Amino acid sequence: MTVRARLTLIYGAFLSLASALLLTMVYLVVRIVPPFEVRPADPPDVGRFQAVDVSRSNFLDVLLWACVGGFVVVTAFGLIAAWIIAGQVLSPLSRITAAANAARTGTLHERIALSGPDDELKRLADTLDGMLARLEAEFQAHQRFAANAAHELRTPLASSRTLLQVAQANPAAHDVSTLVEELLAANQRSIDTTEALLALANATHAPLAPEVVDLTAIVADETHSGMTVHLEPTSVDGDPVLLRRLVANLVDNAVRHNDTRRRIEVTLHDETLTITNTGPVVSNVDQLFEPFYREAGRIRGGHGLGLAIVRAVADAHQATLTATADPTGGLAITVSFRHGPAV
Repeated sequence: MTVRARLTLIYGAFLSLASALLLTMVYLVVRIVPPFEVRPADPPDVGRFQAVDVSRSNFLDVLLWACVGGFVVVTAFGLIAAWIIAGQVLSPLSRITAAANAARTGTLHERIALSGPDDELKRLADTLDGMLARLEAEFQAHQRFAANAAHELRTPLASSRTLLQVAQANPAAHDVSTLVEELLAANQRSIDTTEALLALANATHAPLAPEVVDLTAIVADETHSGMTVHLEPTSVDGDPVLLRRLVANLVDNAVRHNDTRRRIEVTLHDETLTITNTGPVVSNVDQLFEPFYREAGRIRGGHGLGLAIVRAVADAHQATLTATADPTGGLAITVSFRHGPAV
């Protein structure tokens, strides 16, 4: 039985019960009235009227049948009205179901976009619309990630194949040691990309076993000479391996994308880590944390996953990650651990 049918029966049953109680009360009240007779107030005109005597028993019989007929009419009307009203109330569920079925088949761009008062169904539809939007964004991000990962892994393999084919076609024209170095470099690139992908997956999906971590010691280990470093004693709850990866990637990013000014400043204060460097002007700050994103004008190199891993580690530790571009060039990345222990 559908929800609409069940609601119709429930509404109809309550209406029928209410009408039955009301009619029963009317009948009982009339029944306890003392016996009476109904006669014309004036002597009837024999030519026009006939004397009518209405007994109490006759009146109660008529009233009983009137109550039964009224009960049938009210019940039928109540069921029809309940069916129509239930259909109107539940009509948004059809749109919600259609959107859910479309999402199940992979169509994530459709939205319910329910209008009307801000009731429970409207809030449910808005929640599902938000969920579909997030799922669509995540699905598109996963598609881009898979395509970029395949490209990053295929490129060094294709380079290795080309080197081997050229050497095979003319062995005498190639030095073995040079060929080996080029093949090792291509192989190392594949290894670096694979390890970065594993690190990203671990930071995104692996459960944390939080412990008290001396963040100051980690930052001190990962920074280099020539950097301006301001550290305060700071401990946070988290995974020491992932936190070390976060700091190392931030430092590597600052070094890799620096310019001739060569200024890098590292500050750890009040459970907030900030790494600032000079470098080219950054236009798309938000996209810097997307996997495999490389902004035009920034120094190429690496696998394009460093800042994506930073974001995943920050999210796993419930930390706030922000990036601010300097109009004159350079970037300041801040990780704040002020939101309490990681869970």
